[in-house]
Amino acid sequence: MSDKLVKLVHLQNSVTKDVPFISSLLIEKINKQAMFDAVNAELSGNRQGTHSTLTKAEVRGGGKKPWMQKHTGNARQGSRRNPQWVGGGVVFGPKPNRNYKIKLNSKATHLAFKSSITEKMNKGSIYLFTFDKIIKPSTKIFVSMLKKLNLYGKKILFVCDKNQEVLIKSARNINKVVIKFFDQISTKDIMNANFVFIQQLILKKLEEVYK
Repeated sequence: MSDKLVKLVHLQNSVTKDVPFISSLLIEKINKQAMFDAVNAELSGNRQGTHSTLTKAEVRGGGKKPWMQKHTGNARQGSRRNPQWVGGGVVFGPKPNRNYKIKLNSKATHLAFKSSITEKMNKGSIYLFTFDKIIKPSTKIFVSMLKKLNLYGKKILFVCDKNQEVLIKSARNINKVVIKFFDQISTKDIMNANFVFIQQLILKKLEEVYK
């Protein structure tokens, strides 16, 4: 797929220019099913599986027969721990330590990620960014840049290189802004954002991860 142009934004002065985006992260045809499977697998994997209900044997009390077996006009009952009673045990209820993880091979994972990047690119929602070394955290530069691009208040994902703690501290207090390292992002992160900002120097690293 041929290279496409994206906006390269300098964080400190908000200056933008058009630069080519590497084509290896873009694909000809977006695979919606792969994107769905990747998000579903991530959401399932995040489930703790610690929910639990009590069975009839685990409910306390109810040892005494509620009423005599016959001659009451009522249906026979053996224990108040039976499922039909309020406060009784639960039939086939969830138990802890259930594994909800869904396996997804790397080929499908890479296809889903590239599909999400391509979809955002087609919508014009991909930006590259660069910056001079930031000595101390400064939320002001992020807010100023987003306002200049008319993106303030939108859901923004910043993808940066590792060891960028100052950069993370600068953006983490801005509402709806998420910043992650390049090896932490997923298809779900890309799809959940309105706009994605990728640090220019990590493009080759992303290309290696999703080759």
